[in-house]
Amino acid sequence: MTTAATGPSTGPSADSAADPPSGSSAPVFLFSGDPLRPSRTDPQFTHEARAAQAAGARTSVIDHEALGAGDAARAVARVPHGAGAAWYRGWMLPAERYAALAAALADRGCALLTSPEHYRTAHELPGWYGTFAELTPPSRWLPCAPGRAPDAAELARAAGALGPGPLFVKDWVKSRKHEWDQAAYVPDAADTARLTAVVGAFVRLQEEFLTGGVVLRSFESYRAATGEARVWWVDGVPVLTTAHPDAPELRPAPDLSAVAPAVRELGCRFVTTDLALREDGAWRVVEVGDGQVSGLPEGADGLALFEALGLAGAGFPSALTDGRVVLRAQPPSAAARLADGGGAGPAWIDGQPPEGTTRTAARVVQAVAAGVYRPGWGLFTIVRGTDGTALGSIGFHGPPDEAGTVEIGYTLSPSARGAGWATAAARLLAGWAAARPEVRTVIALTASENTASQRVLERAGFTRTGVRTVDGDSLYAYEYAGVPASRTSPAA
Repeated sequence: MTTAATGPSTGPSADSAADPPSGSSAPVFLFSGDPLRPSRTDPQFTHEARAAQAAGARTSVIDHEALGAGDAARAVARVPHGAGAAWYRGWMLPAERYAALAAALADRGCALLTSPEHYRTAHELPGWYGTFAELTPPSRWLPCAPGRAPDAAELARAAGALGPGPLFVKDWVKSRKHEWDQAAYVPDAADTARLTAVVGAFVRLQEEFLTGGVVLRSFESYRAATGEARVWWVDGVPVLTTAHPDAPELRPAPDLSAVAPAVRELGCRFVTTDLALREDGAWRVVEVGDGQVSGLPEGADGLALFEALGLAGAGFPSALTDGRVVLRAQPPSAAARLADGGGAGPAWIDGQPPEGTTRTAARVVQAVAAGVYRPGWGLFTIVRGTDGTALGSIGFHGPPDEAGTVEIGYTLSPSARGAGWATAAARLLAGWAAARPEVRTVIALTASENTASQRVLERAGFTRTGVRTVDGDSLYAYEYAGVPASRTSPAA
């Protein structure tokens, strides 16, 4: 069940840092600058800046030293005026410094896509704990200033609320797990003297870098041989799973079924979750973080991450869903893997992508090479919402043309046909396109003998409007009825 082949067509000139996609504003990535040469990206983030540029994004630098010294205006002096939407990728910042950064950027016409409120929520444990309470070790926290640890009575009360057993000590952001016995681990919560000593050592060692106060967490035992997974979420969608930076050689694949709803409930645009496999076989959230300051481990697919952030920052979805079906955007790096047979992507219902999907993915790769690919108006995989099985693909032939017309096409794996998946996908994608202000018409073309595809389009809300000749073939033309009348009228 296939319409005319989906995929980008040739047309307008290629996107560039100064020429964002039509109908969107491509975000700029702001990296920490090199302390020795502030005009250049810090060497720790050079590979990320290259990945961002390979994804077609603009980059600039922030003077981290100036920001840390409280001079936010000087810190952003190299960011172009009117840069628009931005993601920060750099060294960890206290929430107050991040707020100052946001304000200084706003004065230059640059808006961070993660608000100061959302940064604090994801960055500091008290902000995210309530949302993840069932998925993470039980915790209690006690606010305190650097150098002033809570007294023994306060610590005993907090520890008592967690019940018997060992405890783990940290502040609202960081631990000192490398000084395990001295400043991180308490074998028995009831041993107030030992608890007070460990917390005192932790506060002393953190010095002025203590954030918020002291956190006590019930200690859970995890399978060390499995390692931790760091999952990168953009607008509630897991776009990349990596190893934890402390053990880049271990790359587990966690079950995200319980975590995804919590991430969506948190409501922050770009976050990470570190997950570990508890001894009883349950995946647990060890830490949540703001994705802008989470470490990307060596060997991670930075291109995929920055492609997803670029799409989201320009207002395009990483995924669309109606609950039953999920449409997952396939940026160029993912399309290249699909063109090669699927790569390390989702499990396909028939074991591999259908031929129409690989053919369309190859066209995306060709469009990128030719400089005519437009982010946001490409290929999506059709995924079953209950278990993540890939069923086919759907996408656009390219961005809206000068008249505001955009064309969709789709294909399904043989085993997925006849169950309404194509109808649901076409309705979902056409509805999203119809809501875009630059779109006036959503069309689909199908062969006159392809009655199954015609029924799909009719059930999805399309109406047959005539016949078009494409490369000598006469195709039935269908138009989606969901575009607002104010945009379809000649005066619009």
